[in-house]
Amino acid sequence: MRFIGCKTLLLDNIKEVIDEKAPDAKTLCDVFSGTSTVARFFKQWYEVYSNDILYFSYVLQRGTIEVDKIPTFDRLKQRRQIVDPINYFNELSVKEMEALPIERRFFQNTYAPTGGRMYVNDENALRIDFARNYIEDWKKEGILSDDEYFYLLACIVEGIPFVSNISGTYGAFHKTWEKRSYKKYELFRLDIISNGKSNRCFNMNGAQMLQEVSGDILYIDPPYNNRQYLPNYHVLETAAKYDYPQVRGVTAQRPYGNSRSNFCLKTEAVRAFEELLAIEKFKHIILSYSTEGLMSCEEIERVMKKYGKPDTFQIYWIPYRRYKSCEQGKKEQLKEMLVYIER
Repeated sequence: MRFIGCKTLLLDNIKEVIDEKAPDAKTLCDVFSGTSTVARFFKQWYEVYSNDILYFSYVLQRGTIEVDKIPTFDRLKQRRQIVDPINYFNELSVKEMEALPIERRFFQNTYAPTGGRMYVNDENALRIDFARNYIEDWKKEGILSDDEYFYLLACIVEGIPFVSNISGTYGAFHKTWEKRSYKKYELFRLDIISNGKSNRCFNMNGAQMLQEVSGDILYIDPPYNNRQYLPNYHVLETAAKYDYPQVRGVTAQRPYGNSRSNFCLKTEAVRAFEELLAIEKFKHIILSYSTEGLMSCEEIERVMKKYGKPDTFQIYWIPYRRYKSCEQGKKEQLKEMLVYIER
């Protein structure tokens, strides 16, 4: 899934730092998990605690991190004779899905041409609505366990970007249909890494989450610019919650609620960072950040040395593959920082 600040390309770099600095670690906490890329990757070796304030992110985590094996859907087989719900949804005809009442088609009525917008086409919106409603109904009827429910929700959310008529985020939709918009929407069958450990997932403010757990490695990947995440992923948030929000504007933005991050505010970012590090629950701290972030390298160093052993502070520089223009008109290469300190 495309996501602002996604760390897929940095996974090997993060592992190298961990192998060097914390070779005996058993637990890893990903406090800003996003699409759960880092948490899923490190579940191979560690007991993982993951968190994000956005609910769609929590769904992706809960369905792949806390769930430790592919669900069997035994009650669904017994009561609905559906052996594989992913195949069931993906193979439905339009005629079969049209049995869904109009008032239960929030995606089609809001994000598709039926609702005056072009995030997804009408048929794909109906496919999302049908699957989302039936999964919710099955859960209320006791046909799905919590693990089965969140696994299927994660498969719904993961599949949406593949047919979305957008340029990376949901801040706006294209006025003409992009090629991928014509693809048939399908639930994305997610793989599960089984590690047999007590992995836990949270949906709360990062500082609150750190009061709930303790362990070896704390990985911090906060927002680094002033772009709040909810406006860029509001469609996925609604797919996960399916709470029929009162949307506004051409882009159908949903209310923020408690989803704003102080890391996106220049005047608050350092204080928010310090609030996390003041919670002394983990021995090894690794921060992922950009040189174009709201916090300066000097501010990061000052805060980390305040709460860790100054002589263990180290920055690993990782070049980006794009450039920005400086005020002088020169081009300076952007870099990602992996910053380490030990308590």
